[in-house]
Amino acid sequence: MDSFFVYILYLKSLGKFYTGVTTLSIEERNEKHIQKKYGNLNFIQKAEDWEMFHFIQ
Repeated sequence: MDSFFVYILYLKSLGKFYTGVTTLSIEERNEKHIQKKYGNLNFIQKAEDWEMFHFIQ
């Protein structure tokens, strides 16, 4: 069974939280968010100033 992570990002400029689930490592998932691999219409792409708030394996 693969490991998975639940994570919460905080989007400072929007004052909102984003939750996600991934089977990637947290580092890999962060990199994909930074590189905008999920498209510009994705909610997380609306802010450039997000930070990892919390994650659980």
